[in-house]
Amino acid sequence: MRNSPEYEDLKPLPFGERLERGFAVSFNSKLLLFGEYGLLFGAKALSVPFGRFSGFIDFDTEHTHQESSTEIRKFYEHLKTDADSHKLHFSFDLEKLEIDLERRLYFNSNIPQQYGVGSSGALVAALFSRYAAGSVSGNELTPELLKVDFSILESYFHGKSSGIDPLISFLNRPLLIDSKKMIKHAKINLDETDLSFALIDTGTTGATGPLVQHFIESFNIPEFKLAFGKQFIPANNGCIESLLNGNQQNFFLFLDQLIHFQLQHFRRMIPGDFHAVISEALSEKIYIKLLGSGGGGFLLAISATKNSLKNWADKNKIGLLMVN
Repeated sequence: MRNSPEYEDLKPLPFGERLERGFAVSFNSKLLLFGEYGLLFGAKALSVPFGRFSGFIDFDTEHTHQESSTEIRKFYEHLKTDADSHKLHFSFDLEKLEIDLERRLYFNSNIPQQYGVGSSGALVAALFSRYAAGSVSGNELTPELLKVDFSILESYFHGKSSGIDPLISFLNRPLLIDSKKMIKHAKINLDETDLSFALIDTGTTGATGPLVQHFIESFNIPEFKLAFGKQFIPANNGCIESLLNGNQQNFFLFLDQLIHFQLQHFRRMIPGDFHAVISEALSEKIYIKLLGSGGGGFLLAISATKNSLKNWADKNKIGLLMVN
């Protein structure tokens, strides 16, 4: 692994240049490697685009995607009446959206829903690209302003959103969000690390909204609030810093701490069948953590080598979707 810090300030680009680079065509899913839940309360976050799944705006000429069209129409009705919509820096062209809905607009996507890989974030990014672009008028889009708008927009789907998922899909680049909420370009390519990352399908879906609400309510418990500040945040931030700095030894030390915290305090977010799997895998130096809000969907498995990860999966008859 490399030894130098791998992040830099994220400089805004003119919107027209973003379009020329293809950001308005297809929108990738994302992997929130670290920062799940903690992002809402001062922890750092590291997220990367995941090109295995993606989606784009399309029209349902064969009338086979009614569910997606209906969901976008509900979102349109929400934008018309929601007071927070007036806080957007880049307003939606609701007239154009309504016309397109009559043409059976839908989101042509293979991103699994409620699986922790940003299906709603990609949808928000795609809709923003098509219907808010006209309000930009050549001005530069800063990631901070985009994040604010995306937070407002995606909150419709989750009840509360950081805005990071749509931002990742829209910019299509790895992002680091530091403890001061500053957004930077993380110069990391998982294919170039010495580590192996894979997804584990839990076989069930997880609804983000109720889990986020449960997490927020947990802060009413003093013991949880104290443990979160003294255990979760240092372990989470340590994982990010050591991964970006190329310190593999420290990375696995912090990752071990993070997973133990999740096993103790995030049990509701981990499907019951996987509590023992995650705990037992640690003895073989296979590290399995939440991916996004959890509750189902994918878990993220990390090991020092691809062979060790595959051998463990074969022995335990667990399927892997390799990330790198």
